[in-house]
Amino acid sequence: MQDKILKTSQKILMIGWIILLHMILYFLVNLINSKRPESDFFIYSLSIDKSLPYLSWTWTIYYFGDVYITIGAALIVWRLNSKEFKNAILVYTGMIFSGALIQVLFPAQAPWPEKIAPSHLFFHDLVKMKPFACFPSMHVALAVFPACLLFSITKNKLIRILSTTTAALISISTVTLKEHYIMDVLSGLVLALIFHAVWIALSKEKTVQLQET
Repeated sequence: MQDKILKTSQKILMIGWIILLHMILYFLVNLINSKRPESDFFIYSLSIDKSLPYLSWTWTIYYFGDVYITIGAALIVWRLNSKEFKNAILVYTGMIFSGALIQVLFPAQAPWPEKIAPSHLFFHDLVKMKPFACFPSMHVALAVFPACLLFSITKNKLIRILSTTTAALISISTVTLKEHYIMDVLSGLVLALIFHAVWIALSKEKTVQLQET
């Protein structure tokens, strides 16, 4: 019983570490990039970005993403066995650090509209949103990665469809809400896929080692 309580506590602490790490690095990257001159920033806008409308109502999807990438992802990771769970925490840590490093090396600003809708602005202020941590979109990476994990741990078609749809809608909302350019979204997607591949490789390696033992 005590061992179970200890393992549960360790899991909670590890998941808390990932959430805290993301928040700290998000604000740190914004702080660093906010002090840079305008000439330092890259513009990742494509011609299609300009033709996409600003849909203020999609804040409902975008900010649901915050719930999904914290509570939803935590529940998904919780289902993993001990070794897969530890691998996931390791990979999450690497992905978040890598994303933050890229954001500092290739700084970009969010394409916020000149006039932000009141409901959108309310949540901006509520979560202290800043426009200097955009490429890659960690909102996208952190939505796609748990969906990838679900593909690895379940063959249930409905769950796979729901997780993929959720990740897709969150990713699309980052563009329609003018929080990111399409290139930011694609880079976040690639980042998630790369680290999911790393998670698979680590999990397979552990399995092989156990079988050989």
